[in-house]
Amino acid sequence: MLLKRILLIGASIMLLVVLSLMIHNAWAGKSVISLNSPVSFPVDI
Repeated sequence: MLLKRILLIGASIMLLVVLSLMIHNAWAGKSVISLNSPVSFPVDI
């Protein structure tokens, strides 16, 4: 039980970190692209 709980907590933390990194990269890319050229914004998605 304890090992399973530790694994679940570790997996959820990893998922949160990956999601936050993806969201951060998406926001940074959108801001940079929108500043440079709004036409290429839909292509980046």
